[in-house]
Amino acid sequence: MSQTFEGKTKNLGFALDICKTNFVMQINGMDVAFPYLQGNPGLGKTASLCELASGFNIGEQKFTAHHLSSHFALKPLEETGGIPQFERININGVDMLGTEWSFPDIMKQLYILSGKCQTDNEFVIWLLDDMHLCGPTHMALLYELLTERKLREYHLPKNVAITLAGNTSSKTGAKTMFSAIVNRVCLLPVHADFEYWEQKYAIPQRIHPAVRSFLGNDLYSQFFHEDELVDSAWASPRSWSRLAIYMSIREQMENNPIPVDELSYVGEGHVGKNATSEFVAYYKIFNKFDVPKILSNIENYSLPDNLAEKYALAYASANYYINNYKNDSLTKGFAKLVLKFSDTNGELAILSMKEIIAAEKILGVRSIYNRVAMTIEKIDSKKFNDLLEEIINI
Repeated sequence: MSQTFEGKTKNLGFALDICKTNFVMQINGMDVAFPYLQGNPGLGKTASLCELASGFNIGEQKFTAHHLSSHFALKPLEETGGIPQFERININGVDMLGTEWSFPDIMKQLYILSGKCQTDNEFVIWLLDDMHLCGPTHMALLYELLTERKLREYHLPKNVAITLAGNTSSKTGAKTMFSAIVNRVCLLPVHADFEYWEQKYAIPQRIHPAVRSFLGNDLYSQFFHEDELVDSAWASPRSWSRLAIYMSIREQMENNPIPVDELSYVGEGHVGKNATSEFVAYYKIFNKFDVPKILSNIENYSLPDNLAEKYALAYASANYYINNYKNDSLTKGFAKLVLKFSDTNGELAILSMKEIIAAEKILGVRSIYNRVAMTIEKIDSKKFNDLLEEIINI
């Protein structure tokens, strides 16, 4: 039976938790609706399902999956439904020409992945992506797949779990789907969530800190995922990620910040004019700090009065320290900077430590946080104790 959350959207992480349980039910042969993630383009539906396949827990059981993503609506029919083959058949004593369908190529891929599963807790996630583009012919194949778990009489492997993803607006070319198909899926309207994107994608992929800190600031949160446009670029987690990748590589090539005119030009092509205008102004702030000089003379340094500048400094200094954490004098300077933040803006002190903890997960180094924490405790044990409870909850 089709279900919605009373028309409300949930963040992607919430919906994926539902998918986990649904997948386990599917591979155990239960008659459940297939999850259909619906949301604006670029929010990370495909990437998140791929990440989920790397492993998840339900209770004490650990599950892993092989991931296959198919743009079902855009696939040639013969790839999904096979090719008709002629055969001789006899009907009531009359010999005539009949049709037999070849084994679909997509089925071959699924059976290959299915054969790689070694345990009952290993399975295949098959994502049918861009389902909003399905026309009548593809929907006929989809109806058979969702009703009987087969295509052209060829059954899916039992350890394949199906999920669907698509958009809903006319701007994305969404077509009306058969009501009988809608009744066989569980509609899960989702929206982009910055914290989920940051933890699951941006931090592990080392997305440019200026982009992460800009989008994490409440002043600019409206630019994280805008309504889609068809005649100009617009901001989404996908477009920000790609802009950030360009920025990181460009800065490495030149060993300098990107010139403003170049960033404005490229930024507008990725995330649109309004978002780029605000981001370029922030990028100037982010790069104006001489972090090594600040940390080496922190006793004589006064924090900026502007909150946006303080916020940028917290990110810039944390990321600089992460790349130079073995330097003891920098450790002491960074610890004193965290204490300065705690005096005026406690949330920035926590933010700085949060960056350190995230970096440990990326680098596989367990000593970065301890170096800073122990230094803070030596400098001011009372303030350290005040910060500790908040830091533990990160």
